[in-house]
Amino acid sequence: MTRANWFENLDKTDLVIALAEHFGDLNMIHPFREGNGRAQRILFEHIIANAGYETNWWAVEEAEWIKSNIDAVLCDYSGLASIFSRCVGATLILD
Repeated sequence: MTRANWFENLDKTDLVIALAEHFGDLNMIHPFREGNGRAQRILFEHIIANAGYETNWWAVEEAEWIKSNIDAVLCDYSGLASIFSRCVGATLILD
């Protein structure tokens, strides 16, 4: 992610693709016994905010989320990309 400059200056389309791939890959290592998904969502909320966008997870259905994460195991990130395209919202306005 360092080489990606924490996704700063990416347009929304490129950001969504990068988020899907990184989320899917990170999900495979499960660093915690419990709470992986919650910890990852918090991390990605910060990454998305750093990239300059709002986040809203309410557009995600549980069954779609589970299937998309399973598909990502085989490097099919299209489901996660679809989810992130709905969850990554408007550009943040920072003063």
